[in-house]
Amino acid sequence: MSRRLLIGIIAIIVIGVGLVIAGAIIKTAFITLGISVAVIGSWIYLAWMAWKRKTQIFHEQVEPKIAERHLKTLKTFLLVAGISLAVGIFGVILHNMLYAINETEEPVSFFIGILGLFGFVIATIGSLFIFLKGRQRPT
Repeated sequence: MSRRLLIGIIAIIVIGVGLVIAGAIIKTAFITLGISVAVIGSWIYLAWMAWKRKTQIFHEQVEPKIAERHLKTLKTFLLVAGISLAVGIFGVILHNMLYAINETEEPVSFFIGILGLFGFVIATIGSLFIFLKGRQRPT
C-alpha cells in the first residue's frame, strides 16, 4: 500500500474511533458522529480513488481483466451507497417536515430514512471490502 493511502485510511479510522470514545465518555451523540465521520470519510475517499485513479488503485500484479471487474464492482457499490445516502437524507427530512406540519408521528418516511442510511453503511462497507481485496497481492 502506498504511504498516502495508508495515512488517509488511518486518519479516517482514528477520527472515527476518537469520536466514538468521546461519545462513551461525554455524550451518546458523539458515537453516532464518530461512525458517521468514518463511513462518510471512507465513502468520499473511495469514490475519489475509483473515479480519479481508475484501475491503478489495485495491486500491479492483478490481471487487467480482473482489475476492471473489481473497479466495476467498486463503482457499483459506491453508486448504490450514494443513492442510499440521498434516499436516507430525503426520508429523514420528509419525516421532519411531516411532523412539523401535522405534529403526529409518521413512521413510513422515518423507516425509509433509516433504511436508506443503513443501506449506505452496508454498501460502503462492501466497497471497502472490494477495495482492500483488490489491493492484496494475488497468490
